[in-house]
Amino acid sequence: MTIAALAAGVMAPSSGEELTSKAPGRLEGEVDSRIVPQAGPRLDEMTGKKRTEELEMGIAISAAYDDNIFLSPNAQSDFVVKVAPSIKWRKGDPVEGEGGYLSIAYKPTAVAYADFSSNDRIDQVAAWETGWRGKAIKLAYSGEARALGDATADTGTLTDRTEFVNEARISWSVRERVAVEVAAGYESTAYDDSKFADSNYTYGEVALRYAYSPKTTLGVAYKFGRFEVDGAGPQDVHRTTARIEWKPREKIAIDLEVGAEHRTFDSGSDTTPVVEARIGWTPKEGTEVYLQGYRRERASAYLAGQNYTQGGVALGIVQRLGDKWSARLEGGVERSEYSRVSGAGAAGREDKIHFIRPALEYRFTDDFSMGLYYRYSENSSNNPAFGYENHSAGVEMGYHF
Repeated sequence: MTIAALAAGVMAPSSGEELTSKAPGRLEGEVDSRIVPQAGPRLDEMTGKKRTEELEMGIAISAAYDDNIFLSPNAQSDFVVKVAPSIKWRKGDPVEGEGGYLSIAYKPTAVAYADFSSNDRIDQVAAWETGWRGKAIKLAYSGEARALGDATADTGTLTDRTEFVNEARISWSVRERVAVEVAAGYESTAYDDSKFADSNYTYGEVALRYAYSPKTTLGVAYKFGRFEVDGAGPQDVHRTTARIEWKPREKIAIDLEVGAEHRTFDSGSDTTPVVEARIGWTPKEGTEVYLQGYRRERASAYLAGQNYTQGGVALGIVQRLGDKWSARLEGGVERSEYSRVSGAGAAGREDKIHFIRPALEYRFTDDFSMGLYYRYSENSSNNPAFGYENHSAGVEMGYHF
């Protein structure tokens, strides 16, 4: 999924589109619409031919006025410029055929502030996927490393951190339509500032997949692991989910995973529902609608010994206006509730975030586009130290070499 997002950003840059989420797990304003392509098919002389190796490069540049760069109740405004080249190289095919494959993508982003120049930085994202496909067995290893410094709703300030995720997975087709998967992975977040709590998660997973029809795939999965946070006791996590990937019609795609997660920690245990849902719909040529919903539990980096349960929904609509113009409207809401899982002290923080983001894009060629956007977001937190209101507006450009 990460490699696909990076590739999409390289091949078809569009206004308002990030290659990866700026703060995974928190609603930041770019809806995941990867089930339905955002920019339609590009004219390609290689269409219909098998590609065994591919190199893609691109660049995205944006300039914006932001009236609250720290996402803080004490708003500070600035003019922010971002320059983000990107490159991806692929050899082999991870979806069809047999044999090995490798895909690597990298995107650095230079971020410059007109007034708060001491906060200038270079964010970096690197992603990889490699594996081997046989007749009955598939081996895969994928991962992503991120060095980021943007503001997050949890910390309420610009937050330098290093995030790392990776997973190894084996899939065995025991019958024509039935596959068993075994996976193991590791995720970590390390903060430059010692006042924030580092965390890591080690897990294993066993899953059963059933291809009910060419348009429907069903699955069940059991995931277990240990989550550790600095300054708090470990959390043992057990998660069971059911998943359906369904394409009832040519223009509709549904990916829904629901289940429950049980955690044990110092102060007891809890069981919470989990949801990951993505729906894409193209009602007619030139129109795309996409919906994303989720409910999950995370550990707070700012409030030691506390977790937050978050649930949110976001909707996006893209409408092509003639051959060159397209309009985009995205909006969403999220609610996060904090509770103590280790140590002592009061909890009960509750964040209510909502955002809306209209954008207008003009595509000069298949490889070059520019656009304007405006974004409004607000966190109506019951803790006045974390509530904020944010307006930003700017111009963006994307070019594919």
